[in-house]
Amino acid sequence: MIATKSYSTDVAVIDINYIINNSNHFIEVSKKINTSQIKLKEQFNKKEDDLFKLKEELEDLKLILSEDEFNLKKNEYYKKVEKFEKDVSNFNNHYENEIINIKNIIFSKISDLIQEYASSNQIDLILEKNQYLIAAEKINISEIIFTRLNESKIELKFKKYEN
Repeated sequence: MIATKSYSTDVAVIDINYIINNSNHFIEVSKKINTSQIKLKEQFNKKEDDLFKLKEELEDLKLILSEDEFNLKKNEYYKKVEKFEKDVSNFNNHYENEIINIKNIIFSKISDLIQEYASSNQIDLILEKNQYLIAAEKINISEIIFTRLNESKIELKFKKYEN
């Protein structure tokens, strides 16, 4: 008779994106970000309207101005459009980066919570939801970690965009 050792691996699964995007922390800071963007978005909308009016004026001037004068006005218009597009892009990139930083802070806290949970529950392996095909719901720890995250204190700040 040959003796063999039997090993079992305790496995859990988790949905990190769900936890981050639905956490009280992320929802709260997202509202603050949206509020901080309102005035700037209104300014961008006004600039866009002004550019549209300028374009209409430019089309009307096409019949009145000489070709050289018209081309000068047209180039001025294109420079304004280019600056506007650059400003909008910088605005969008700024807030995308702020959101990425915030999600990274939340992810770091989630990682700590997962490590604590795994250690206290003798879990050997935790897979992210996107890394497996099918798993029994009983090994899904998303709600446990989600609750613990929402109960924890996280200081989340963001920089307002300055143009």
